[in-house]
Amino acid sequence: MAAIYCTASQVAEFLQVDNFSGSTTPTSTVVESFIEMAQERINQLTDHAWNDNAATRGNVTEERVRIQRVRNQGFNVYGRIQLRHFPIVALDNGQGDQLNIWQDSAYVDYLHPSNSKTGSATPTDVVDKDYWQDTHRGTIYIANYNTINNLIGSPSDVDAYVTYRYATATTPEDIKLATIYFTAATIAMNDDLNLMQEADDSMDNATKSQKFEEMAMKILTDNKRLDRKFTMARAVGGLGVGNVVLP
Repeated sequence: MAAIYCTASQVAEFLQVDNFSGSTTPTSTVVESFIEMAQERINQLTDHAWNDNAATRGNVTEERVRIQRVRNQGFNVYGRIQLRHFPIVALDNGQGDQLNIWQDSAYVDYLHPSNSKTGSATPTDVVDKDYWQDTHRGTIYIANYNTINNLIGSPSDVDAYVTYRYATATTPEDIKLATIYFTAATIAMNDDLNLMQEADDSMDNATKSQKFEEMAMKILTDNKRLDRKFTMARAVGGLGVGNVVLP
């Protein structure tokens, strides 16, 4: 992943040093690699990608999921898949996405044109659709789920394999700031760089690095980037897998 969430010059501005270049220590190339590492760390902490430019690089291949049965007030039973990452980019066979659902005795890719399945990119357009998506929450719904699988268990309790892309359109300011802090922590950690001048009454570089690290985590925590605020039903054999009645 390239340096997307912030720039080397923004890190330099934060540290109050001259812009990084090919002749500075660290070089601009090294700082950009630190940014990339900080980005990946944030992605792992949040189960998310925070820019469309990271979507194709943040593909998930064949995520193993269980399907939760959700019964409405009528007789229909829907299947609900909660993906690990969110929001998802609208599922598209042309982009390499796959939605392999266990059906009787084999997995069927709902996105492949040969299977003639109809879908919707919104949870409000569900009439006569075989599946639909809540892209913001990373949730996929399967119509008439009890009917298509005849309640036959899937192999190894894996009801579906999903290949998809996920990302927020543009990087939020708090994510940008957290990336700057994580990157600055990595730079300040190396006392040999003599990058951050220390006065008699200032913190040493190691302490500054620790403080930067703590501030980055505080930003992610305070803005609730580390927790999802809706029911999860994604893990193989995990909690929330079962019958749920909608109001």
